[in-house]
Amino acid sequence: MKQEFTLVELVKKYGTKAQKASLKRNKGNLTGKEFSLLIKSVEQEWESYTVEGRGAKRIITCSGKRSKKAERVDKRSKNGQGQLVGEFELNSLVVNYLIQNNNNVRPMSSTKWITELGIIDRRLTGALYGDKGIHLEKLQEQFSEVNKDYNKNDLDIDMLNEFLQIFLKHIKSSLVSVFNKLAKAKVIIHQKEVWGCTTKNRHRNLTRQEIKAIAEIRRILLNAHGIKGRDLFKNNMKEVKAFNKEFGEQLRKQLNLLFYYDAHFCVIQESDLGVLDYLNRLQEKGDLDFTYRLTEESAFIMTQVYKDLQSKHSLELAKGREKNTANKSDSDRIKCIKIMKQYAPMWELLLKYFKCTSCLISKPKVEEAVAPNKIEIDGVEFEISRESKRTNPIAKFQAIRWIAEMNRIK
Repeated sequence: MKQEFTLVELVKKYGTKAQKASLKRNKGNLTGKEFSLLIKSVEQEWESYTVEGRGAKRIITCSGKRSKKAERVDKRSKNGQGQLVGEFELNSLVVNYLIQNNNNVRPMSSTKWITELGIIDRRLTGALYGDKGIHLEKLQEQFSEVNKDYNKNDLDIDMLNEFLQIFLKHIKSSLVSVFNKLAKAKVIIHQKEVWGCTTKNRHRNLTRQEIKAIAEIRRILLNAHGIKGRDLFKNNMKEVKAFNKEFGEQLRKQLNLLFYYDAHFCVIQESDLGVLDYLNRLQEKGDLDFTYRLTEESAFIMTQVYKDLQSKHSLELAKGREKNTANKSDSDRIKCIKIMKQYAPMWELLLKYFKCTSCLISKPKVEEAVAPNKIEIDGVEFEISRESKRTNPIAKFQAIRWIAEMNRIK
């Protein structure tokens, strides 16, 4: 689940009396300290958030509604850790990627980051940017095989679009939250820049003037179509479709841009002796909620574990959405799929089709000797499926978490 708030709306819903009074005094704005305190309240009910804009014009997008209100985070060194699904694994993969690339990585979009980390593959990005029809035909065939009550419909494209939008936004939101947490813990330096793709297919950093121009175009068109920024995720609204079409036309006409995006630049902070020495010192202090001594094999296993955790969580959220048949932003086809109780089964199939699930096959623990192509993680036996080219994964992944935990206790 994802919800967008203006600063005023966020204060009205989660703010204290003092914050509401401050908002009124400061003409719809909050100080940095007041906003930080407000976000602590937000984090009690949402897994992650992103902020766009500045001052009173900030738009806060909250992702992953918690089923149970979390305890309020405090100022201790472990502040906020463990709240994201697979946070330990994602932290480790980000830091390991920077190390493997000699701490020299150019700014990338969040989609490019999760592709580089191996969390999504070309099939998913192909469906995102290419012809969805090819994938839809294959998916409809598989839908009919797993559900006898399924009736093929051209509007099944709505389900495919919903999956791509919701799954990717959740993963990317988790990644940005990890960037922010690692930066707050002074493990990495994280900078967010606005980049654009020109009509000549060249990607570059946008100037302040261009960014201001984009914001102005966006403001004018939102008013012209009678919608707000938080409505833009409702892809099935005719007003949103009209806005997106005209917005793209104006970007090309006025700025020679096909699209724009947030690019994330990250480097590991380091001491005079280098990156690894700096991480060693942090580990000695017990400040690390990740591991960075990953071999190629262990990084592969950790990626699969993260995908397993994330896909299970994604399916649970889909089961919750299936029960909400009164969502006004749903298309008629999505509503029908939910009423037929086919939404969650389709979501599970989409996760498997786009290889968002682990390629490790979990089996109950058995007494027999473990075969060379099998490993055991936290008391569960795993084997590599035939789809994977990896035939000799390590059998020590369980120790990774154990060592990291022991270091924190020390």
